[in-house]
Amino acid sequence: SNFGLQHVHHTNANNTNYSSWQSSYSLNALPLSPTARAKLQNFGFHSVQDVLRHHSLPVQLVKSVPSLTLDEAQDVLKACRTGLDGFALSGAKSASELLKKERERIPLVTFCANMDAILGGGVQTGEITEFCGAPGVGKTQIGMQLAVSVQLPNEFSGNEGECIYVDTEGSFTCDRCEDMANGTRRYLERRMRGMGCSEVERKEFEECLEKRFSVDMILKRIHVFRCHEVTELLACLDYVPEFVKEHPKVKLVVIDSIAFHFRQDFDDMALRASILAKTTNNLMSLAKKYDLAVVTINQATTKPGGRLAPALGESYAHAATTRVALSWGQEGNRIAYVAKSPRLANRKGVYTITGDGVRDPENTNKRKFT
Repeated sequence: SNFGLQHVHHTNANNTNYSSWQSSYSLNALPLSPTARAKLQNFGFHSVQDVLRHHSLPVQLVKSVPSLTLDEAQDVLKACRTGLDGFALSGAKSASELLKKERERIPLVTFCANMDAILGGGVQTGEITEFCGAPGVGKTQIGMQLAVSVQLPNEFSGNEGECIYVDTEGSFTCDRCEDMANGTRRYLERRMRGMGCSEVERKEFEECLEKRFSVDMILKRIHVFRCHEVTELLACLDYVPEFVKEHPKVKLVVIDSIAFHFRQDFDDMALRASILAKTTNNLMSLAKKYDLAVVTINQATTKPGGRLAPALGESYAHAATTRVALSWGQEGNRIAYVAKSPRLANRKGVYTITGDGVRDPENTNKRKFT
């Protein structure tokens, strides 16, 4: 017997076929923007079948619901045809299967043992991790460090992947990234010497670093997109899935920062919330579908009373799987705090920024990188 959804088809007077899930699914179950869903419901559309019965093209749906834009109509029809990213069509997966897949994932290390510890080993693939904090606390430095560390060779317990870096503020600097690449190579060379390798193993590691982890190769595998305003950002994020298909080794997408254009370019807060919700839904789908890590950098805003809080409001607070709040500590050190996560405890870790990148402060007990 098959406990997944059966693909029984129903036919209406127009000879349009519907699978069983399309006949019964409410629009509330689909990943639609709240605005588009409300427009459809105002015109009497409440299920997937209601939408697909007489509409096969976006322009036909716009004629029936004039308040919809063509882009919204296209998104609605796509969601109605595929369901929850196709998941509804393929049936459920057991928790055991999902756990096994999670344990096979290789987290992206930050090269700060304290921060990796509070993150459960590093930044996880298959989810969105947000780093937020005040200017100068090291958000972009963490983004660039991850862009390097995602490329660690398999021999060094790495993903050997590539990175897409979406720069909205102009803060990505190639010179700084080169410093981190050199610093990472020096770290691996020190680790190699401390492992007590045989002469053959040492030569193999050296060959691995030279052939697959040279500074030039590291920089070539970081694909930087510079977005100057919100329409460029949205167009870029729409293109990212296609880029990932063309570059299957991409294991990290960094958006630095998600807040900048959304704070600057919108007067209509309802429209901003709708577009932001759709954008984050797409990013989560991207992370799940391709099993890559999405890292968003968020700014901080001042609340009444002088309290700092993440930008983009309460509705955006649920967008990331894990939110890490960054702040200043004592003696120039910085503090990373897991503020929200379904799998991690609320813990703090101290980190610092050195010439080589993100590291543990000198006065803390360092744990070996594994």
